[in-house]
Amino acid sequence: MFQVLLLFLCSLAAALSKENERGNEETFPSPRIVILGPAGSGKSSLANSLLGRPQGFKNTVDGKKCFEVGLTGDGGRGKTSDVCPHKDNFLGDPTRPNITVIDTPGFGMRKEEEEETITKVVEALREDVKYVDAFAIVLKRTENRQSRALLNIINLYKSIFGPGFLKNVILVASFWGYSREHEIERGDQTEDAWLNQQRQLFKSFKGAENLEAVYYTSKFNEEDEKQTSRFEREMTALYQFAEDAEPFHCKDIVIALDEISKLEEEVERLREIAEEADRLKGTEKKYENCTTELNLLKETPSIATGTGSLVGIALGCVALGLVLGVFFVNCYKNMQSHPDEDDGEESVDSDEESGLKQNNIAKDNDSET
Repeated sequence: MFQVLLLFLCSLAAALSKENERGNEETFPSPRIVILGPAGSGKSSLANSLLGRPQGFKNTVDGKKCFEVGLTGDGGRGKTSDVCPHKDNFLGDPTRPNITVIDTPGFGMRKEEEEETITKVVEALREDVKYVDAFAIVLKRTENRQSRALLNIINLYKSIFGPGFLKNVILVASFWGYSREHEIERGDQTEDAWLNQQRQLFKSFKGAENLEAVYYTSKFNEEDEKQTSRFEREMTALYQFAEDAEPFHCKDIVIALDEISKLEEEVERLREIAEEADRLKGTEKKYENCTTELNLLKETPSIATGTGSLVGIALGCVALGLVLGVFFVNCYKNMQSHPDEDDGEESVDSDEESGLKQNNIAKDNDSET
């Protein structure tokens, strides 16, 4: 009898607890989807699409800085700086159920901004929303490398929500075009290839191999039935994931708050290590350049010596040619000058002989006289 009464009381307490948890259902209808991701990854764009809003939507619902697409121009920061839960019909279709979409600021900016973002997210989810059906983590399709910054963001999520939140996580590949041209552009990057690569980011989580993903873009040809059908199929998959998931109770977030400051210190330490590594890498590169230049300089003298020898030989040949040329010219001139001298001597001798003859004739004449 006592056991039956105890079981009844436990069941009643569970029912009352569940009713209390969903006491804000009218304010935040389920499923409740929190949009997370790095700054500029397309979070607000996805949030508006889920609620059937145009991409140029201006938030006049609560006047907060959220649900507006674009960047501020300040270091790639998105326009969202507040945590905003909005409700509406799924895809804006009145025939479909109401849902709640929570837009959040992007992580991955300055440390002070991240601390403020963490506080806003924790307070909004723990104090207002109470529980979440799905965390949609938006990642750019084009950023397919495991960057240090992205790994830090994932670790930050783990510290905020705890490792158990992965069962409520679904990945969203943003900027995933649906046209044939986009398929050609992606090449070997198929849906499965992208998902497997992203799972590596969460390998420290239990169950990372079971992560699911949807593929999203806000820019598609609405007149193309194939593209429109693909968009609705992806959004429906996200909705269905949130509908089927066990709610994540945001009161559990308090357990991880004490670890956040430690993680931030670790992140800061890793940043310093990364900067030092980059600096050392730069120094190593300079060393390699200097070594290369030194080797070239070592090779230069031998090359110069060889070239100098050739130049010396050439100059010697030219000098020798000039000497020989002068010699032969002089010889030629000498040869030309000797015949003239002989002719001169012969003419002198002739003159002398002629003078002697004349003298002899004169003597003869005197003697005859």
